[in-house]
Amino acid sequence: MRPTAIAIINSEGECEQWFTPSATYAEDKTAWEYDDTKTVVHITTPLLDLSGFLEVNYYKDGAWKTREKAPDTFYDWKDEKWNFNSTRFWEIVRQDRNNRLFASDWTQLSDCKLSLAKQGEWTEYRQALRQVPATNSDSTKLDSIVWPGQPS
Repeated sequence: MRPTAIAIINSEGECEQWFTPSATYAEDKTAWEYDDTKTVVHITTPLLDLSGFLEVNYYKDGAWKTREKAPDTFYDWKDEKWNFNSTRFWEIVRQDRNNRLFASDWTQLSDCKLSLAKQGEWTEYRQALRQVPATNSDSTKLDSIVWPGQPS
């Protein structure tokens, strides 16, 4: 039977790539020719929403199994459960923090027209930005990060 989709499955059962074939391909459950750590799986059941199907299913022991959707974009599927990827999460937080620091660099220049008191406020703000990862170390969601208020 011609597949409606072909999924490339990693060792954790997670679909890393899928495509709709326009020709005949090798039988499923074979190593993928570009990376033999991955498996080719033919999906022969017509699905209206393949992306939605792959969000709540993984492939293990020759069969599709159901799972919950990922709690957030910072979770990876490993050992048949969602695991928080703190490295990726903190990279995004630090990138946001660095953008805020960059946007306030002008306040620290020697030819800045701010009063000394205002420059001090901006210096304190920038220090608080640098401390965001330490002061929010238990956070696992971007909307739970507490950002310092920017001086007026």
